[in-house]
Amino acid sequence: MLSVASVRSAGGAANYFAADNYYTKDQASGEWFGKGAEELGLTGKIDAAQFEALLKGELPDGGRVGREGIHRAGIDLAFSMPKSWSLIALVGGDKRIVEAYTESVKSTLAWAEQNAAQARIQIDGHEKLVPTGNLAIGLFEHDTSRAQEPQAHVHAVVANVTQMPDGEWRALRNDKLWSLNTLFNSMTMAAFREKIEKLGYEVGDRSKHGNFEAAGFTRNAIMAFSTRRQQILEKVSQLSSRSPEAFQAATLMTREDKAPVEDRAALYESWKETAREVGLDLPGVLDAAKQRAEHEPGLAERWHKSLKGVVGYARDLANSFAESLGLRLSDPYLPKSFPDKSPSQIAAACAVASAIRHLEQREAGFARTDVLKAALDTGLPTTIGQVEQAVQRQVQNKDLVVGHDRASTMMTTKGAIKIEQRILDGVDLGRSATNPILNADITAEHLQTLASDKSGIKLNPGQESAGRLLLGSSDRTIVIQGVAGAGKSTLLEPAARLLEQDGRQVIGLAVQNTLVQMLKRDLHIEAQTVYRFLKEYAPVTEDTASPKVIEEAKATLKDSVILVDEASMLPNHDQLKLIEIANKIEIDRLVFVGDKKQLGAVDAGKPFDLVQKSGISTAHMDENIRARTDMVRAAANAAQRGEVDKAMKALGGNIVETDKGAAVAGAEQWLSLPKEERDRTAIFASGRRLRDGVNLEVQKGLLADGRLGKSSVTLSALDRINLTDEQLRYSHEYKPGHVVEFVKSIRTQKLPRGLHTVTRTDWRDRVILRGDDGRERKFKPASVQNKGDNRIALYEPKEKMIHENDKIRWTANDHERGLLNADRAIVTGITKTGVEVETSTGTRLTLPHGDPMLKRIDLAYALNAHMAQGLTADKAIVVMEAQDTKLLTQQNFLVSITRVRDTLTLVVDQKDRVTHKLSLETGEKTSALEVAGNDTAKAEKRREPEIEISKSIDFGMSL
Repeated sequence: MLSVASVRSAGGAANYFAADNYYTKDQASGEWFGKGAEELGLTGKIDAAQFEALLKGELPDGGRVGREGIHRAGIDLAFSMPKSWSLIALVGGDKRIVEAYTESVKSTLAWAEQNAAQARIQIDGHEKLVPTGNLAIGLFEHDTSRAQEPQAHVHAVVANVTQMPDGEWRALRNDKLWSLNTLFNSMTMAAFREKIEKLGYEVGDRSKHGNFEAAGFTRNAIMAFSTRRQQILEKVSQLSSRSPEAFQAATLMTREDKAPVEDRAALYESWKETAREVGLDLPGVLDAAKQRAEHEPGLAERWHKSLKGVVGYARDLANSFAESLGLRLSDPYLPKSFPDKSPSQIAAACAVASAIRHLEQREAGFARTDVLKAALDTGLPTTIGQVEQAVQRQVQNKDLVVGHDRASTMMTTKGAIKIEQRILDGVDLGRSATNPILNADITAEHLQTLASDKSGIKLNPGQESAGRLLLGSSDRTIVIQGVAGAGKSTLLEPAARLLEQDGRQVIGLAVQNTLVQMLKRDLHIEAQTVYRFLKEYAPVTEDTASPKVIEEAKATLKDSVILVDEASMLPNHDQLKLIEIANKIEIDRLVFVGDKKQLGAVDAGKPFDLVQKSGISTAHMDENIRARTDMVRAAANAAQRGEVDKAMKALGGNIVETDKGAAVAGAEQWLSLPKEERDRTAIFASGRRLRDGVNLEVQKGLLADGRLGKSSVTLSALDRINLTDEQLRYSHEYKPGHVVEFVKSIRTQKLPRGLHTVTRTDWRDRVILRGDDGRERKFKPASVQNKGDNRIALYEPKEKMIHENDKIRWTANDHERGLLNADRAIVTGITKTGVEVETSTGTRLTLPHGDPMLKRIDLAYALNAHMAQGLTADKAIVVMEAQDTKLLTQQNFLVSITRVRDTLTLVVDQKDRVTHKLSLETGEKTSALEVAGNDTAKAEKRREPEIEISKSIDFGMSL
């Protein structure tokens, strides 16, 4: 793995980094690397005084960079080999492994130099980043961990200096070196794999960021040399989550100063003794690799020889190679054939195709570096240079589209552009396609009367204008854009009554079941999830839909108005289908209701924002009427504008900064409230880790205070692992103990629907499963062609203890019994018979022990932002921590603090860091048309001919 850290001080840095070098004393000082170092005349062995001077900003020619005393020294990129390779190299004695790894690190650093070295300059008061293409790096090779166990790693200390194109030396802008650290690890491991396979070694278990162990190493053997890892795992077990952030925190908590090695020979001998004790036959591993290198060349070489040796069958053999990797030749991102090309080139093409499929599911626009990393992480036998060539071929073939700005690093796909164009065309098709339902003036009068009679309120101008548009527009598809707390439900409830009085059928749709329940409760209309509606009317969207199918749908939805709540959460593909259904069966009105500033979809696109920018008929509701106090109103308004500093200032003394952990402090805040106050106070956490932490702390506190019943039960609940369809085709994602659910049977592999436990994977990339019937089955995930129907899900079983009176939520659906995903319930009793619950609708059920739904529960004292969107509470406690970098976004912040009417408490671990990170990241998705540079505000742009999907090309012409 690769870790990144700031160099704390230049003083003594050379001696610190050289202290643990396992090579000869002559090499112990490390070596210079990089074009920047060469330009400064720094080559070969590092001189300690020169190294420390450079870290202080002092150049060899007497010049300097930065101001003395405040110049940042640099950053340390610490590349570390997976443990099994360290054992082979250091305990087994094959130092070629170390050389292979070091060369791989150097190739990565050379790439980083070309692609991530930057400096900043000021032009007319604006900051501009300038690529420099050079770094000055000190390389130091170490052989021990902090626990003095075998751990070969390389410290690449990047000095904070770089040379501008005009020759001037400036401070390095190191943002990219930080942000691309996982890509650098993936690149290093891909290059390392190529080298060690040539040495005859085989790759074993794979994990994140391209990491892999050597084949044949048991977990026990590796853990015998992993005291440091065990320390971290033990600390993580005491925390509330096993997220990457939790591991990072545990690493820092357990870190101790690294002690010097007094007797290296004795240390090495102790390692060998430990290997013998655990039965690790390292001489046998080395001998097997030697034999394999002599008689069985690596995967790439074997296929290369096959291709050259059977020229007449080269095409078929290459295609078989792609199929053996589980990649579909029918895929639009792959050519129809691979004639006479090296397996590495074929693997690169397949890896990039896989990467695009993975990325485009979640994002309509993504960074070029994301494509590179996802391609390398497939584990196919290829390297960064070949992957970059394959990416460029996709660009030339116009399957990938580069951002319109020359400096852009963003990309999108031709397919994503086409979907968004179809969305906009569908909106255009519905313009002036219907008749107004009611006269606008009559509408306003009736809405005000109904609102007054129902709630005793007067609709504000924004609400009234939204009602006029909804009922008086002649456009089929419209948008109601309302800020958080704008009173959209207050408008829609009388609007729904007015529509019903006019003989219209009102249908409510929402992404989440909790929102569906709110539509039923607050608007008193029939509602369902978008997923269920689209599944029911899927035949209508097919190009081959028969007139009979369309006429039947028309009859069912005659005189209907569809209201889609929290429409910002819709991805491109769902919004497109809804618009196509509305047009095909001539729905009276399709209304998208939401706030484009709030959380978007999990999957690709931001169509709610896209259609507004395109000029769709839109009503704006800009007044927050939910907030009933000046503090909440000021904070919400500032957050809506993206002014995080002002929002924090408005919260003032309602911000609690704690050093005991935000989850603990947040739970304590809630537990300290009187019962009637707790019932009115929601807890919102920035993400799953903190949500789980708060839930456990609240449960612990309630149990200690005797507020939970004595009876309890421990359940093995299924915690979903969120992977894309493409990731679910990688066998290395399936770990022993994981649970696979086949929502539909996989007939081609004779796999029945239901739950199956992973026992292991084999050398043919098959996952060995054990079903509830005890039978063992073989599953080849690479052969499954997912069709966006969620046919496969992967879970990690986690023990959950629930007590009588606990609040729980469901994590799956059981429609027959009215148990809905994300809906909450109360455990009313736990008996020998089963678990008694009361649902949110007041229904009482007893779930027998072993009931499938008892695997689909979680505690529900705290909710994360995605669950909170659309909810309202009188009071709330919001919990955030600085380490949750990806979750600290303005969208997340906005949703969390705008749920409340009266008062809000924000609990954080580091206020300044949280504020800074929130200010930097909006959390907003990118549309494909934005990346491609299409101005969606101009109709003529949207009416240009659609980009046709290019035909697959022959690699004989393009490679």
